[in-house]
Amino acid sequence: KLGTSMESILKLQNISKRFEQHEVLKSVSLEIRPGEIHGLIGENGAGKSTLLNILFGRSIVHQTGGFSGNIYFNGHKVRIRNSQDAIALGIGMVHQEFALIPNMNVAENITIGSEATFRYRHQTDGYQLALINKKANHAQAKNILDRLGVTINTNQYIETLSVNLKQFVELAREINKNDLKLLILDEPTAALGQEDAERLLEILQQLSNAGIAIILVSHRLEEIMSVCDNITVLRDGEVSGRFSKESFDLKQIAASMIGRSVEQVQSRARKHSGRTILQYRNFSVEMPGESIENINLDIYEGEIIGIAGLAGHGKLALGNGTLGIYPSSGQVLFNDTFIDCADTTAALNHGLYLLAEERRETGLLLDHSIMENIIFSAVQQQNKFLKPFIFPSLRLINKKTAVDYTRESIKRLDIRCRNQQQKVRLLSGGNQQKVCLARAIVMEPRILFVAEPTRGIDIGAKEIILQELLNINRKMGTTIIVASSELDELKRICDRIVIMYEGRIFAVLAADCDPLELALALSGKRSDEL
Repeated sequence: KLGTSMESILKLQNISKRFEQHEVLKSVSLEIRPGEIHGLIGENGAGKSTLLNILFGRSIVHQTGGFSGNIYFNGHKVRIRNSQDAIALGIGMVHQEFALIPNMNVAENITIGSEATFRYRHQTDGYQLALINKKANHAQAKNILDRLGVTINTNQYIETLSVNLKQFVELAREINKNDLKLLILDEPTAALGQEDAERLLEILQQLSNAGIAIILVSHRLEEIMSVCDNITVLRDGEVSGRFSKESFDLKQIAASMIGRSVEQVQSRARKHSGRTILQYRNFSVEMPGESIENINLDIYEGEIIGIAGLAGHGKLALGNGTLGIYPSSGQVLFNDTFIDCADTTAALNHGLYLLAEERRETGLLLDHSIMENIIFSAVQQQNKFLKPFIFPSLRLINKKTAVDYTRESIKRLDIRCRNQQQKVRLLSGGNQQKVCLARAIVMEPRILFVAEPTRGIDIGAKEIILQELLNINRKMGTTIIVASSELDELKRICDRIVIMYEGRIFAVLAADCDPLELALALSGKRSDEL
């Protein structure tokens, strides 16, 4: 590579970190050269996020006793006490959970901290006044987005953007920094479809060729192997493997991550009941960045049906519209009974449930315990886990029942935690997703909508979640609608796959369809058009 130097830009030496009695990092060492793309991988809870938090000076590190070990940057030993120190050194970070300001527009988020200004100096008093040059900032933001190949109105507010567009705004903000030397990316493609993910990886190659070092954290091992020069694997807080480009082997890397070989979940071909349980007629949903229009679709009882499509084409809207998260029009019939999609409670009472895409924003009570999160919806909607009382207004939790169920869920889903009272905020992303799934299971839904169930989670946790979706479907008889960017996973667990294109249903394909037919459908083309 043109940008790669033999001298390291970053050297981490024997980094260790404890949270109370739990040792999350144990003498981790790492070295990265300018222009190198270095993959950092491991299961959820392996210590990746803690290592990144140390490197970027996140406050949680110092609020919990700091860390031991040394950091060398550009040949000098440094102390990174906060994010400002990291930024001053030339370190940028794109977070998995977005660090954008929702009520500011795209241009303001991209140029924050490096705004173009008009400067005035008072002739007599000597004071200086800087006014933001909005026109220049919008032009600057548009230029960065054009380099990324992304079209976004720079006046648009962040809170109105879809998840994939937020990801590109995060990246644009970091690229906009003139003194960027090291870029850390935490699951940057997790929210992206294949086309956008490939575009982002191309951008990383360009940055690498310009001499910028990159730490790439991703659970998509194929992506890691395609773009990285070296890979460091963490397991239980320790380095369990190091791989260079010439020694990349998917099975060996996966085994190094989880300490065992990985068995992929695969459902057997089967026939559905043929009885329609859910009908959509001229159904439209106004979901920013994912709207759909005039959908007509029948869903059969007991099937697993996938909803696929490139980012922005509407694959996430069906569940969000049905449960009233976004406004909708048209008709939805459940067992031949019309559903009022504006009434979320009514939908829940019918037995419909949604596992939302953005689990931290809408799916979890972050400052409450694992147990409270798992039982919350069942307590509120179905009066489960309550002690029997003569007076209905008295709602006291039957703690033994709640604890027993939570412990069973933790064991079944392999939720990595200290105990059932641990705050969900402190769990890794994959374990948070498992908590969301456990909460859905206890509701015993007739129909379960799942949005991006394996986004941003490791290969081991991914297979647990896919297997549990199959279990819910097979053992509980739940009809499942899975909206996902992971086509391979949809093909493995679904009976049918609906392809969305420009907000409409383009095709409904069998899960074992020709891969070429599926790829063409995602682009709005059919094989007979070739």
